[in-house]
Amino acid sequence: MSRASSSARASSSTTSVPRASSRLSRVSVSRARVARVAPTRAVSDVDVGASDAERDARARRASVGGGESDAEGDDRLVETLARDARASASTSFEGACLPREPSTRVVAELKRATRELGATRGANVAARVFDEMSRAEREGSWPNAHVCTTVISSLAATGDADKALEVLAWMKATSARGGDGAKMCAPTTHTYTTCVRALDAAGRWKEALGMFEEMKTTGTRRNAHTYSALVRAGANGGRAGARAAVKLIPEMKKDSIEPDLAIASAVISAFGVLGSEDNARAMLRAIESSGRGTDAKLYVDYITAMCRCGNYEEATEVFSRVPRTTFTCTAVMKAYAETMDWQLAETLFVEMRRDGPPPNDRTHTAILHAYEKSLQWERAVRLLNELTAERRAKEIHHNIVLSVLGKCTQWERAEVLFRDMRELYGIQPSRVTYSTLISAYGRSGKTELAREVFRQMLARRIPPDDYTFVGLMLGPALDGNFRECARIATEMKEEYGVEHTVHTYNALIQAADIAGNYDKAVEVYDELLRRGVEPNNTTRELVVAVGKRGANYYDRQQKTAAVASYAAGLVGVMGMALGRW
Repeated sequence: MSRASSSARASSSTTSVPRASSRLSRVSVSRARVARVAPTRAVSDVDVGASDAERDARARRASVGGGESDAEGDDRLVETLARDARASASTSFEGACLPREPSTRVVAELKRATRELGATRGANVAARVFDEMSRAEREGSWPNAHVCTTVISSLAATGDADKALEVLAWMKATSARGGDGAKMCAPTTHTYTTCVRALDAAGRWKEALGMFEEMKTTGTRRNAHTYSALVRAGANGGRAGARAAVKLIPEMKKDSIEPDLAIASAVISAFGVLGSEDNARAMLRAIESSGRGTDAKLYVDYITAMCRCGNYEEATEVFSRVPRTTFTCTAVMKAYAETMDWQLAETLFVEMRRDGPPPNDRTHTAILHAYEKSLQWERAVRLLNELTAERRAKEIHHNIVLSVLGKCTQWERAEVLFRDMRELYGIQPSRVTYSTLISAYGRSGKTELAREVFRQMLARRIPPDDYTFVGLMLGPALDGNFRECARIATEMKEEYGVEHTVHTYNALIQAADIAGNYDKAVEVYDELLRRGVEPNNTTRELVVAVGKRGANYYDRQQKTAAVASYAAGLVGVMGMALGRW
């Protein structure tokens, strides 16, 4: 459910969803109105000799949680940093970019903004500071590579790859003007590596790996951090991405890069995606025997890889012999979730709460996933109530509970939780939240309510994605209405420019299967392969089931020899799919 972790930029507008009947019981989410008060932040004393920019920035930080609104405080911070840059341009420095000392101050303040304001606001401030500095009429205050890379890093934290690429394009264009000053804007190894991470966070693995070719073309050196980011991006891109990532190993050798822990972890993750259990194990043993030491991340990735390979026994065995950290406990909790063993996940979670290591946000996400996969909606709601009371509930936690409520056809409770997110807890729904509610309605056959939430989503100018349209297809698919699902698939691409993914193809196959239209299911699957879309495990389960049911159907109907031959071919086509996983 990594989808639940994505978030769109919140809008200040408020929308409502169709309300369930007042006679229906409401979800037992705490009704205490939790005030979203910014925590008190310590502000250090102003250093003797600090610049005006530093004093203003500190004053801005002191206002956080006070009477100043978030927007006003962000505006003041942006103006302060831009003014500091303009002031530096009036010095005797001759060049296009900001000198080292003031640029270091800007970088420090941008990093501090991310820490104190959170990733989303920090990224917004960084982007606006870049815009102000890059538009400066006077040379000397333009952001140098250090500042630009810091901005890209802030954007990567929120997955804003488009803005990150815009910053990179400006750096390349500005440095191409020539001159010593302009060269200070040229992208560095760190710049490209950070762009890879931004693209990875946005799920754009192909573009992320494309950065490798650009670095080769421009003669930019690659280092271990670059390769670990590239391999990680590929591993996060499914089987196709993982295959491309593994192909980078010979390139690493050409660049004389020895795999460090970060690279080894990423490679193990890629092998896990590919189901290459032996290679993942060999990589772990190589690192363990090298004497370089290991860390929790390495074992987290190995445990996750074993889970992906279906070897849950080895995943739990490794967990038993490595130090218990929050990360390793969370990883094995995910393994329990994959095996649908929510009881073991819950036992581990209770132990963490009682004896340590303390659970973090990802741990809470993992245990909620375990409940979701096992359809334990009441336990999921109960934990969300506890996290809310402790002020630890995040948007992703609400989204997971929305998802399990939808899967259990508890659409009324999902509806109430959606409303409470906004009205009680001040969480503005993201694209993921809207899509999850749409799916909840769809699973319960509430097609009109799903379409109404879709219209509200568009009214807030939140662009839909493939999951949104899959949610709209769920109702018709459960009714076997293939024609309506096909219409939605056409709407998705032609009206909204959203490309078909494995998830939309799966919905179409499911609709055709329920309708008993087995030849149409084969057509959809053939189109999926022709378009180079990578099938997933759900596809596998669907096509194998369709093949068996199709063959049985034609056999029961005692069709002619020609149709019987077609049925045999149907099973053959579906059987060939097994080679794709």
